[in-house]
Amino acid sequence: MRVLLSGYYGFANLGDEAILAGLARELTARGLRVTVLSGDPDATTAQHGVPAAHRTRGLLGALLRADALVSGGGGLLQDATSARSLTYYLATLRAARLLGKGVALYGQSLGPLTGVGRRRVAGAAAGLPAFWRDEPSRALARELGLDDRATADAALLLAPERPAGADPNGPVLVVPRAGHPAYNQALARLARALRGEGVPVAAVGLHARHDDAEVAALARTAPGLEALSARTPDELLALLPGASYVVSARLHGCVLAAAAGVGFAALSYDPKVAGFAALLGAPTFDAPVDDANLLAAATRREPLDLAAREAQVRLAREGLDALVAALGR
Repeated sequence: MRVLLSGYYGFANLGDEAILAGLARELTARGLRVTVLSGDPDATTAQHGVPAAHRTRGLLGALLRADALVSGGGGLLQDATSARSLTYYLATLRAARLLGKGVALYGQSLGPLTGVGRRRVAGAAAGLPAFWRDEPSRALARELGLDDRATADAALLLAPERPAGADPNGPVLVVPRAGHPAYNQALARLARALRGEGVPVAAVGLHARHDDAEVAALARTAPGLEALSARTPDELLALLPGASYVVSARLHGCVLAAAAGVGFAALSYDPKVAGFAALLGAPTFDAPVDDANLLAAATRREPLDLAAREAQVRLAREGLDALVAALGR
């Protein structure tokens, strides 16, 4: 079966590239032929080793060559940032359905959606097999009359069977997010406080085109902070076990910390972040951040709940098996 993957791929965002890496590797291992809709097809093929087509210019040809479309994973079906993004993903769904292709939604969060967005999603996704990565999304899917099957974030498909876990002597690793100054400033205050207590601190960006400037700013404001770099999901997964703890303002800083078996605290810029942290029993901080409590969490460095981690990894794998079965039908 020839499967076309649609998501926010080819934009140098490590979270979305981790989702793609998990999906592409596991679907290929199950005998499916994967092609990706990408903002940068050459970079996607070079990094993931699968064919790619441009997400707009190559869309129709890629759909014609495919047997099925998988929309996801990630936070694709929302109109909080802009209606244009939602229009693209729904148009892709509708085009696949009009061409008689198999279609499934996989590993997504659903929402936030305006009233108009809710009606648009309900119409475009009606009757499709849908696998959601968190319980609030499943609840919203039921409200909209959509399929509400459960899975976990597809980046967890990259999780090693036996995680290395945290290095108790390693730095506290902070992960900023461009466009969220309240959280980045909280990370800067945390880094300065930890350095003042003699605790090593490092920072890494997950979106090269946006977060590198935030990492540089943290290095300037917290003398002694080590600026690290990871440009692929595998590089980040190799880097994480060197940390004693992760404090992340990006969802996939938390997800990949869990994959590596490292404890984390989440700065919740979006409900999906708090939702994932709750599944792992990790602390969550909303803006304005309580500096004292965040410092206490980073000082305690509670280890990850490995049983909860294993449950999420298992759910990711079971969800993918169910997706393949749904596509086969």
